[in-house]
Amino acid sequence: MGINLHCNEENLWQTPTWVTYCVYSNGDGGWEGIKYRYIQWVKSHLDGVWQNSSDLAEMRVRVADHINNLSLHKKLNFSIG
Repeated sequence: MGINLHCNEENLWQTPTWVTYCVYSNGDGGWEGIKYRYIQWVKSHLDGVWQNSSDLAEMRVRVADHINNLSLHKKLNFSIG
C-alpha cells in the first residue's frame, strides 16, 4: 500500500511513496517547504521527450493551473497517509 501526500485545501496529484517521503521530509521548511518540493515534482512532469507537441502543451496548462490553484491559499495543511 502506498503512502500519499495530502492537503486539506487542495486536491493533490497522487504521489508515489518515495516522492511523498521526499516532499514531506518530516515537515522540513514547514508547509512552504513541502509546497516548494511538491511543486518541483509537479513541474518534473514536463521533463523528457514528448512524441506529440499538443500533449506537452496540454500538460503545461495542467501543471500551471495546478500550481496556480495551490498559490491561491494563504496556508496549506499537508499530511501523509
